Amino acid sequence: MKYSLLIIFVLISITLTSQTPEQHLKKELLKKVANYVGVELPHDLHLFCLPCKLMMKQVQKFSKNTLLAIVKKEYLALCPHFYNMPHCLGKSRQYHDEFAVHFIDNYLKPSNACQLLGACKLEHHPQTLKEYINEVMHDKLTKEQQQSWKEKAEALLINNEDYKVVQYTDLHIDTEYSEGADAFCDAPLCCRKEYGTPKDPSKGAQYWGTLASCDLPFRTVQNLLEFTKEQIKPDFILWTGDSIAHDVWQQLESNQTVPTRIITEEIQKTMPTTQMYAMYGNHEAYPAEQYDMIGESSQWLRDETAEMWKQYLNQEAYYQLRRNGYYSQVDEKRNLKVIALNSQAYDYDNFFLMEGVTDPRGMLKWLVEELYDSESKNQFAIIIAHIPPGDISCNTQWADRFSVVIERFEHVVSGLFYGHTHSDQVSHIRSRIDGRYIKTLYIAPSVTTFTRYNPSFRVFYFNGKTNQIIDFSQYRLDLAKANKEGQNAILNWNIAYNFLEYYGLQSSRIEDVSTLGYKMRHDDEILKKYIYSYATGSEVRYNQHLKDLKKLFLKKATRNYFICGVETATYDEWFSCIGFIESLQDSAQIRYKIYELFYGKWLKD
Repeated sequence: MKYSLLIIFVLISITLTSQTPEQHLKKELLKKVANYVGVELPHDLHLFCLPCKLMMKQVQKFSKNTLLAIVKKEYLALCPHFYNMPHCLGKSRQYHDEFAVHFIDNYLKPSNACQLLGACKLEHHPQTLKEYINEVMHDKLTKEQQQSWKEKAEALLINNEDYKVVQYTDLHIDTEYSEGADAFCDAPLCCRKEYGTPKDPSKGAQYWGTLASCDLPFRTVQNLLEFTKEQIKPDFILWTGDSIAHDVWQQLESNQTVPTRIITEEIQKTMPTTQMYAMYGNHEAYPAEQYDMIGESSQWLRDETAEMWKQYLNQEAYYQLRRNGYYSQVDEKRNLKVIALNSQAYDYDNFFLMEGVTDPRGMLKWLVEELYDSESKNQFAIIIAHIPPGDISCNTQWADRFSVVIERFEHVVSGLFYGHTHSDQVSHIRSRIDGRYIKTLYIAPSVTTFTRYNPSFRVFYFNGKTNQIIDFSQYRLDLAKANKEGQNAILNWNIAYNFLEYYGLQSSRIEDVSTLGYKMRHDDEILKKYIYSYATGSEVRYNQHLKDLKKLFLKKATRNYFICGVETATYDEWFSCIGFIESLQDSAQIRYKIYELFYGKWLKD
């Protein structure tokens, strides 16, 4: 290679200092990349910062096409063993190319690579969690001050009547859903004409939806909205994202927001005077998950959703959503601020975060400012987002800091609402100082049936005098009955359970709800009830979990999976709780730990 002499000359100033195993791993990976383009990096030479950057610029330039070719070749050789070729080609084009490009453009960026090699000084040093705790918690109110604050906040309520809030999440409508189509095809998403009809009619897509790898026909969502209007009559709606179908390998930017627009227009038509607070999820981005929180390449999504939801937003919230992809808005009569966060700021499947995981687009700093503002005005707040902090795909460094923020403002925040997992869950934020339980995270199950979940939604009941949650009702559709009755069925969206009664809890106060994990550890019937609701009453999913509970090598892992999920709210906490050996039974754990290596540390300002 013609640059070999230059590169060897450049490498004369590198100094190997003591490094962590993680740094050694990254350095070895850099050497492998250099070797692909014909450059062998010496081990014990020294190099200056500027020459190193010149050298790495050449490595990056010549390795890009090579690495892309290697990634594509290996993936396309392996993928057809599991999926059909159109799916493999689509996934390769949209995701593996995206990963490789972001990896090369950021991980091999001269400034980053040369800091890692030790040729350049660190421009920013990592921030420890302890440092962040000291930064945020220094002026936390005492218990007496918090109680006084609450009394002042409650006195400011104009409308103090109890109120109802509906939460929809993960509707995932499929505009190509076709009754009778194969529901158990060889693609990740079925129930479409392109996959033909099965020989056994019972394996075909049903009229109102199918418990299979299928998303939901729009008519079922229309019925849900009518039911909400007639039977629930909510005071406002929380919509926590993911509207488009799961055919991620076929999607185009030009129609990515069409399902969101269809659902928004239906809500506006069905409940024209009902206030809604909405936030998109990971699937609204294009390709799914890939959302630019640092640059402007995702501005199209911010623009389109801000316009769709304009009737629900005041001017400041509209411009916040359009400018940054998150927003806040105050219900003056209830003295309540609704804060809508964008979970793509911490989604490890969002490869744009390779450009930097340290508070993308300043959202966490903004959240602190918004909560300070509410605290100064004696104003309650609720927070909505798509991906919950304890989800495996959530960057734990972000989740840790979010937990600190919630602990600092625990008297201000009266509710946290999420979706994404498709399962019926709760989890708990714990203090980073003394381990006590701080807040409950309410993680609602999906409306879609995708991967055999029953269509579900939640109704929360709030105390109008305190802005605190009283209880919630979990609604589910009796899908089997609806499909049996066919097109003219009157759909039964039934209350599957009321939260406090179902789990034998005294109240929705943190002191009571946080005992759920303990109950599950010591009462198998409570554990099974949680697993049944987690599976949204889907017998197929529930029975599989019960089988795992009986298997010698899966019993402990299965128990811990559910119990630890309730007791923790960050992935690392869950990982520690469930046990290292048990966590390895799910390959996804390893994938996200590898992502964590590549994405780097949270840095100081």
